[in-house]
Amino acid sequence: MTASKSIALRAYHAPDGRCIHYAAACLRKEAGASIGATFVNVDADVIGRVNTCWVIFYPAGPNRRLLELILARYAPNFDCDKDVLFLCINRPGKGGTSGSHSISNDEDVSPEQQHVNTTCQDVVTILDYYQIPKTSLFYMCAGSTFCYSFAARYSDRSTGCIIGVSSWILRSCPSQAEEKRSEDHAELPPIHSFTHRMAMNGLFGPKWFVSNLASGSMSNVHGLFGLLPPTFIVNHFKKTLSLHERNDFDEHYSDRGGVGLIEDLMWMNQDGSDGEGSLFVNSKDVNITNTATNTYDGNAKDISVCLTTQEELGLVYDTSMPTQRQVLLWHGTKDHMISVAGAEYLASQIPHATLNKVTEGTHQGTMFFFPDSVMIALNSISSEV
Repeated sequence: MTASKSIALRAYHAPDGRCIHYAAACLRKEAGASIGATFVNVDADVIGRVNTCWVIFYPAGPNRRLLELILARYAPNFDCDKDVLFLCINRPGKGGTSGSHSISNDEDVSPEQQHVNTTCQDVVTILDYYQIPKTSLFYMCAGSTFCYSFAARYSDRSTGCIIGVSSWILRSCPSQAEEKRSEDHAELPPIHSFTHRMAMNGLFGPKWFVSNLASGSMSNVHGLFGLLPPTFIVNHFKKTLSLHERNDFDEHYSDRGGVGLIEDLMWMNQDGSDGEGSLFVNSKDVNITNTATNTYDGNAKDISVCLTTQEELGLVYDTSMPTQRQVLLWHGTKDHMISVAGAEYLASQIPHATLNKVTEGTHQGTMFFFPDSVMIALNSISSEV
C-alpha cells in the first residue's frame, strides 16, 4: 500500500490570477485482466475524452497527496470498463493554492464561508479545465463539509453520488438544538469527542487561537517524525487500531517493521508552501508571474471550519442539501473522534443516505484501511454514472 508516487502533481493558473494545485490520476482497466488498473497519462489522454470523475476531499492536515494512498489501495481492485479520472485539489492557502477570497459582495460572509466557497469554486475551475460536466464526490473526515457544500452549491456539476468515510459532522447551533429537543423530547446524540467539545465551547480559547494552534501542530509533523524512533511511532499507531485493522496494517506494511507507514504519512502531509513538484498545465497560455496571494493559512481555516456550526456555514444538513441519488457512508463503531451515533444522525439528516457500520472500526483505521465494500461502491457508481 505504500505510495508509489504515480499520481500527477499539477497546478492551474486561473484567469483571475488564482493558482490551484491539485493531484490527478486516471485509471484504465488492465487489458485482459478481470480487475486491476493501469494509469493513463492525464496530460495527453484525458481532456475532452474522459467523462467519469471523482473529486476527493481530504481531511484536515493532509493534502492532495492523499489521492496516492487511496489509489494504492483501490487501483488493484479497479473494475470499470471505462476510464475514470480522480482529482484531489489543495484547498485555499495550502500547498501552493492561492488563499480564499470573497466571491460575492456580501460583507456578512465569514472567513469560514469564504474558505468553503472558494474551495468549491476551485473544484469547478479544475472540472472545467478537464471538460468534466459532472463529478461524483468522495471524502474522508473533515473533507465532509467541503463535499456537502459543493453538492449543495453546485448540484448541476454533481452526479448526486457521494461516498463518505469517517465523517466529520458539524454541530448545530445550541439554540436550535435546544428547540429541537423541546419538540422531539429526545437528546441529540453525542457526536464529538470530549476534547473536541471543549474546543467548540471555547474552553481552549477563541476559534482563531485554537485554529492557529492546531495548524502549527500540523506543520510540525515532519519534525516530530524526525525526533521519534520510527518503530515507536509505528507501534503507537498500531495500538490505536482494532485487531482487524492491525492485520490489514501488517499485510500492507509487512516489510521494514512497518516504517512504510511513516513514509506515507510524511508524503501525505508535506506539499511545500508552493505546491512541491507541481507542473503547470497551462503555463504556455498565461503569465504565471501574476499570481493571487497565497496566505498559507489553509490548515488553520480547515480547523476553523470544523469548529463552526451548520447554521454559521449555511449548510444545515436536512434543509440545505438537495436530494442526492445515493450517499454511502462508512463509519467505525469504535471511532472515538466522531461517534457512530453521530454518523447515524448524519445519515438521518441527508436524503438517500445509507450508513455502513464498520465493526470495531476506529477513526483512522477506517480511513487508512477502508473496507472492500467502499471499493465495490466506487466500481459500481463509476460504471453506472
